[in-house]
Order: sequence, then structure tokens, then C-alpha cells
Amino acid sequence: MRNFSLFVVFLIGVTSGLLTLFVSSVAANPLPIPAKVDSISILDSLVNRNKVSNNTAAIRYAGKALIYAENHGTLQGLIRAYMLMGEAFKKNYKDSSFIYYSKALKLSYSGYEKERSNIFLNLALIYKSALDMNKAFQYIDSSITFAQKTKNSRVMSDAYNILGNIKKSIQDKDARAMYDSAFNIAQRYSLYKQMGNALGNLAKFDTNVRESIKKHKEALGYLQKSQGSEEEMAQILINIGFRYPRPDSALFYFTRALELAKLGKFPETEVGAYNNMAYSYMDMGNLAMAEICVQNAIPIAELDINHDWLSTLYDTYADILNTKGEYKRAVQLQKKAMSERVAGDKKQSAGQVRLLAALLDTKNKEMLIQNKENELLLQRNRLQTTRFWLVLAVILIIAVSFVFYWFQQRSRMKLKNEEVNSAKRLIEMEESEKGRIARELHDITGQLIMGITGEIENLDIPASKVKEEIKEKIKVLGKSIRQISHRMNRAMLEHFTFEELMNGQCEDIQKLTGIPIFLTLPENQVDLSREVVSHLHRIVQELLTNAGKYAKDGEVYIVFSNEPNGIKLSYSDTGPGFDTEKTELKGMGLLNIFERTKLLGGTAKMKSSPGNGTSWDVFIPLAKN
Repeated sequence: MRNFSLFVVFLIGVTSGLLTLFVSSVAANPLPIPAKVDSISILDSLVNRNKVSNNTAAIRYAGKALIYAENHGTLQGLIRAYMLMGEAFKKNYKDSSFIYYSKALKLSYSGYEKERSNIFLNLALIYKSALDMNKAFQYIDSSITFAQKTKNSRVMSDAYNILGNIKKSIQDKDARAMYDSAFNIAQRYSLYKQMGNALGNLAKFDTNVRESIKKHKEALGYLQKSQGSEEEMAQILINIGFRYPRPDSALFYFTRALELAKLGKFPETEVGAYNNMAYSYMDMGNLAMAEICVQNAIPIAELDINHDWLSTLYDTYADILNTKGEYKRAVQLQKKAMSERVAGDKKQSAGQVRLLAALLDTKNKEMLIQNKENELLLQRNRLQTTRFWLVLAVILIIAVSFVFYWFQQRSRMKLKNEEVNSAKRLIEMEESEKGRIARELHDITGQLIMGITGEIENLDIPASKVKEEIKEKIKVLGKSIRQISHRMNRAMLEHFTFEELMNGQCEDIQKLTGIPIFLTLPENQVDLSREVVSHLHRIVQELLTNAGKYAKDGEVYIVFSNEPNGIKLSYSDTGPGFDTEKTELKGMGLLNIFERTKLLGGTAKMKSSPGNGTSWDVFIPLAKN
């Protein structure tokens, strides 16, 4: 592992050397900039203007700023130049971006705390790209701390916005609170761009379409007050278009987003607007315009070398052709979409490998500082060739592991879906059969009771009191049978509460079998869905049916208890029990208990041994249901 780390250090060293050569080449081919002004400030503006639309030019401007700072600038100017290099490389070369931001951070410890909050924030974004959320949270926390210390409200609001994005990506319920904090800070200091970004994020949480659109439009109003917010405004317009159910209304906002994206030269946003416009035209039945939108977007994505968007655009084009009935061309485009998706995954994987190597390099440097320089050089020279093949092997292993994991997950999900569907079919068949039996019991009970009562009435029984007692017992029997039929019929279950179902079921079995049944229900019953009530009713029914067969001379204890995340059913009897290792559990009743529990996302555990009775522990998580 140590050798591999040293190799990564060597690899990053080579990368840094190449980048230095690239930056140095800018001096030989300088871009025109105004002469009698603060060069770094002008170059800062040029980098931010071109980092999205022309990233190559942005990198060259940043290189020019670095050369100027190294030759003529102050320490603060050098920090700004390193930050510019990090900003320029951030879009396509996050590993290089990390290197320059790390250099800026190291210099900032010489007394430049104000720049440090911004550096921490950008390093957090890089660690987020590397999926190292712990480090990302640490750097955001440091960014907020230094922003508060230096009263940098803009960075503080941006930090809470980014924190909300990270929490939302991992489905953390605190995401909304982070966006609220970002908005409140921005509102306090009249930071319109930050206010618009935070409000746009908050609007995504509104399930009410009208309220969501209202918030998006309010966010748009704030962004219009801030220069350089065209990209954010275009994205807000696209989000508004998504919310409108009518395609003509949605098309209006997508078109406005497209105009802004063209004006600001934001190729990715421009492609997104075209793609959404294509679907709006499809919904309106205007396939010709939909096709034109996609045809306009594809060259932009190709020029930007954006494989992900190319894949999406080819899929959209295939949808249009399928609608037109041109199935052969649609299949060809779907193949191109798949090819672009693979290319995009490869590009992303390569970037991730480079970034992870850069992050690992930083950790290694902290360890290698403790070693002597001559020992480090000897180790590097000795292991150069080995490191190269190790990196190559790691990349191959990662690729193979990813493919294997993907196939494994796909098979696992397929098997799980089949199991759930089988369980549903099995239980549906059982419910249908019980419903049929319940209806037949109900239908024939009345006729039988009337017939038997009439026969008894015609019998010559001297003692009239005995005759009345027999007739009364027959009526009670008929009533009990009808109650049992009601509890067997799924359609009738909705007319009973959970407590009525459990008590009635225990009373029925106790009357029929004579087994003492002790039922305990929680004092404060949680609100259970009809599905949970139905399945718990059937589970208890199966348990009591088995008790009637095998524990006739014993006692039955049923306890329902509220748990922090669900409801627990504990069953035990004092029956003869059985050897679970020797007895095959193939009975339909036992199988139904396990299947019903699985459908509710719960667990069922059975324990039994000869002479010790049988017990069950069934847990149903209510959050999932």
C-alpha cells in the first residue's frame, strides 16, 4: 500500500509538471488584456466569464494571472492567482483544481483569513465530487467558521446553499433548513444572487404546483437584480417550465431559458432548454419542431464534448422518431445514445481516478514530510515501473468490479421483485378463497338456522323450556358463524377496528376449541393502515388455527406492543412444540405468515422445540408502510 501511495505521488508530480509546462506556454501565446489596470482583477473577470462557455480560454487567462503574480505580484496576489487556476480547472480537471486550491490554502495561513473561507468552500465541492462527504462537511464547516469570523456573508450563504445540496443528495431531512439559513443570511445583507439560489432550491420542496411556481418566479426576480446570474436564471426558467402541465406554457419558459443561455454562452443549459422544448413540442403534436430542437442541440453538446447530454439527446430523438413511426432510425439513435452513455461513464471514471489520486497525494505528502528526502527519492526511482502497472491494474479492477456489481444488483432486484409478486399472488389467491368460503357460510347459515329451528319447532318435545334453550343455542351458533364469515371476508374487514378484529378472532377460536387465549393490546394504539391491519389479522388467524390443531391442551398468549419504529407481535403457546431442524416447514399457514411479513417489509422469527411450546416474534415497520 505504501508503494502504491508513492507511485500516486509520482503520478501527480508528473501531472503537475505537465500543467506547469501548459501554464508556461501561455507566456509564449498571451491573450490580449488591457495594460494599465490591475491585471489580476481583469484576468479574474475573464476567467469567470469564460469558465463555462470556453474553458480552455479560462485556463489560459488563469495561467497568465499566475505568471504575472509570480513575477510582479504580492503574496495576496499569488493566492488569488492560485484560486483562479483552481476555478478555471474545476469544470473539467478537478484533480488539477484541487492542487491549486491546496497551494492557495497553504499560502493563506500567512495571515489571509478572508480568502481562506472561499478556498475551504471550493475544496468542499471537490471532496463532494470525490464522494467523500465527511471531508466535504468538514470543509464547509470550516468555510462557515472563517466566513463568520471575517464577516464574509456571501461565502456564508453560498456555504449553506451547498450544504443543503449535499444533504438533499443523501436525502437528509435537514436540507430544507440549510436552504432557509442561506436565504435568511442573503436577505439580511441584500445578496440577491444568493437569495435567488436559495429560494429556487426551497421551491423544489413545494408539492403544490402553484406555490412552487410562485417561489420560482420570486427567485427569478432576485436573480434579475444581480449581474452575472444569467445561468442561474435560465435554470430557474427551466424549473418553472417543468412545473406547468400545459406544454404551450412550459414552452414559453423553456424558450426564455434558451435565450438567456445563448446570451451568456452556457452550452449545457442551452442543450437542456432545447431538450425540454423538444418534449413540449412532442406533447403538442408538433414533431417537426421537436426534431429541429434536438438537431440544434446535438452540435452544441458535441462541441462541448458532453457525452451525458449527447446520450440524452439521442434518446429524445429516438422518442420523436418512434412517435413518427421511423423505428429503424430510432433504434440506430438508441444505440448511439448507449455509446455516448458509455463514453460519459468512462470520462467520469477517469476524472474520478485522477481526483482520487490527487486527494491521496495530499495525504501522502503529509506523511512523507517526516521522511528524509534522499529515502523518498530512492523509493520513487525504484518503484516507477511497478507503480504504473499498479495504477493500470487498479483501473481495470475498478471497471470489472463495477460491471460485476451492476449485474449482481440487477439480478438481485429482479429476484426480489419476483419473490414479492409471487407472495402477492399467493396471498391474493388465499384471500379470494376465504372470501368465497365466507360468502357461502353467510348465505347458507341463515337458511340452515331457519330450517333447523323449524324442525325443532315441529318436534314433540314435552319440555317447552328445553326446546327454547335448543333454539336459542342454535341462534347463537348461527350468529357466531356469521361473525366468523365477516372476519374471513376481506371486504368486511374495513368495518372492524384493529381491537375488534383481534378480540373477536380470539373469542371465536376460544369458543370453537376451548383453548384459553390471553390477548394484550397496547393502551395507546398507533394509527395502522388498512393493509397492515389486514395482514396482522391474517397472521394472528394462522397462528390461532395452528394452535387449535397442535396446542389443544395448552394456553395461548398474544401480546401486541408499540415499538419506536413499528409494531411488534409476540405469540407463545404451551403446546407440545416440535423439532424445527427435523420438521420441514412447508405448511401453507406458516408460509403465509412469512410472506405477509415480507410484503410489509418486516421480519418474522419462529422458535420451537419438543416439550417447550412454540413462539413467534413478528415486527412490522410502520415508517415504510
